[in-house]
Amino acid sequence: MRRLHKALAVTGGLTVLALGLSAPPAQAASCRSGYVCMWEDPNYSGSLYVEQPNQNGRYEIDGFNGDNEISSVINNTGKCIVLHANDGWTGRTHSIQKSGSASQRPNLQLNGYDNEAESYGIHNTGC
Repeated sequence: MRRLHKALAVTGGLTVLALGLSAPPAQAASCRSGYVCMWEDPNYSGSLYVEQPNQNGRYEIDGFNGDNEISSVINNTGKCIVLHANDGWTGRTHSIQKSGSASQRPNLQLNGYDNEAESYGIHNTGC
């Protein structure tokens, strides 16, 4: 949602109304320690479709609740996250590191992987 800013100026008997639009402040990312979180939109915004604890395993991103809609990810699991472009852990992959700045993807489009993830795995090894 954008905010509307108004300014009113009076000069020489003429009233001028100036309108300007500005973007809302960026939403702060919130993903609990020990979890992987995936959002619909870049910069950890939109719907939070995945909030999974760090249990090793393979997971599907369900149908209309995030399947092919993931645009940003935070990996707070301390484990490797591997996104898969297809259901059943197949197709093109994208790995997200265990820690540090490499464990965050604020915009998967920059990695050539926006809106592709359909399944993912959490692993102790890899990455």
